[in-house]
Amino acid sequence: MRSMCKVNSFLVIVALVILAGGSVYGEDWKVGEKWAYKHEGPRPYTDGSIIVNGDRTVEVTAIKGEGAEKRYLLKTKWGKDDANPATAYIDSKNMIHKIDIESMAIVFLDPPVPAIWPLKVGEEKVLKTNMEIGGFSVPIEYVAKRLKDETVTVPAGKFEKCQHVQIIGSMEIEVGQPVKSKVDHWYHPKVKALVKEAIVTNYQSDNSYSGTSVLKSYTKPD
Repeated sequence: MRSMCKVNSFLVIVALVILAGGSVYGEDWKVGEKWAYKHEGPRPYTDGSIIVNGDRTVEVTAIKGEGAEKRYLLKTKWGKDDANPATAYIDSKNMIHKIDIESMAIVFLDPPVPAIWPLKVGEEKVLKTNMEIGGFSVPIEYVAKRLKDETVTVPAGKFEKCQHVQIIGSMEIEVGQPVKSKVDHWYHPKVKALVKEAIVTNYQSDNSYSGTSVLKSYTKPD
């Protein structure tokens, strides 16, 4: 059960941090689009001792299926030492249906959760889903709110009127303390993704810790 607990803790991050808060939809993504981020602080949703060695990257690796079954595959890798990169399957309405974590597990989200939260400034939304993995079902609750737009300067440049969405995620597990997080996303349609993300793991607990990712580069396919 201890190993199952570790898997659950790891999976929460994938459902939270791929993309957030905007009006650019998955149908605009192209194979080969890639975002590279500099990350400071421990890797989120670990025991706090794992450091990200190199850039955190997100890349559109494939587009599969047609119509309602069409999926955009976005692969997230936390540094060059990440042995378990995660690929999210996102439909054209920006909903994440499943996440394939390499050499570890495949998780299904029922109902699917937004990859991009289409919220207006001041709007708040509560979403409850179940994470299905290996015969286990784990409930997760997200409380997402769009805050006022902000100007953000990162290594990739200065981005005005970034859409700022804050998400509080919580998950109950059978052993150990609940997994809770506070994630702030700053999104800009110019790069169709995050320009900055700040994550507090085990939010408001004695062993909480934080990490921040900032956009270094955005690569478009030829």
